Amino acid sequence: MVEAQQKPVESTTALAEPVGPPTAHQYWLRVHGYPSDLASEVVYYRDFADLADGYLPSDPERNLQVDDTIIYYADGPSIVYGVATITGKVEGPFPDARLGKRWTVPIRRDAMIKSVDKAPPAVTLVPPSGLHFLNLVRDATYIRLPREDGEYLVTQVKNRAGPQKAAE
Repeated sequence: MVEAQQKPVESTTALAEPVGPPTAHQYWLRVHGYPSDLASEVVYYRDFADLADGYLPSDPERNLQVDDTIIYYADGPSIVYGVATITGKVEGPFPDARLGKRWTVPIRRDAMIKSVDKAPPAVTLVPPSGLHFLNLVRDATYIRLPREDGEYLVTQVKNRAGPQKAAE
């Protein structure tokens, strides 16, 4: 009878352990309607998801970390078109008249495809994990990708992007 009581205690202890901090250097797919200039990153919609595990907490400060890579996806033309690196901590929340709150994320643009017709169409991409981000783009603004998918998409953008100006 003592053994029967110990098993639930062990499983309860395992469930009660806190989840660790986000993995270093994550890859995020950032969903836009149409391509932007990638000069800045502002978070209005706090809808984060993991491609493999589903929805994440809505706190941008908890999800977006320094040195994470953001891969930009424009849903209108259905293309991936840019890559940026987060260079500082998420700032905010700040009041926003339209949407209540907003956060700013310091970024450095690493690559950008300026011509929509040169960008890879999302439907032609074959992510190494076998999971495709298109299933989540209508439900999440930030989608955390498996490392191999992130590296694959970064390569797709950088191979098509023109020469980049030095960050100012």
